[in-house]
Amino acid sequence: MIIGIGTDLCDIRRIERIRSRFPLNFDKKILTNNEREELRTRIEKNAYVAKRFAAKEAIYKAFNFSDQNSLGWHQVEILNHGKKGAPIAHLYGNCLSKFNQQLAVGQTGAIHLSLTDEYPYVMAFAILEQITKN
Repeated sequence: MIIGIGTDLCDIRRIERIRSRFPLNFDKKILTNNEREELRTRIEKNAYVAKRFAAKEAIYKAFNFSDQNSLGWHQVEILNHGKKGAPIAHLYGNCLSKFNQQLAVGQTGAIHLSLTDEYPYVMAFAILEQITKN
């Protein structure tokens, strides 16, 4: 059963301007250590950061059952399987706790995430799912 849907559109040029003004601080604020490691291997760094920004925004919007203000940037991590693999979301801290609170005994949860970019925009679409184990 779907428990939340979220989407976000982000302008890569906006991220580029912010990153040029605050090169290290913005990346540290938005990205986890693992995401910053993955960023080092990317050619299109601004698009990579914009996708993570949009993905986290979309996931937080899908948390319509919760107070989104209590969710931090480092509580969601978006990594890829390989350089071109599908994005996978990992939840931590308060974000993980709030997600797990939506699950009853015998249920598990999943986050489905789709990211796309066509310069100058990136888009993220997230679905939070509650799955009953058989």
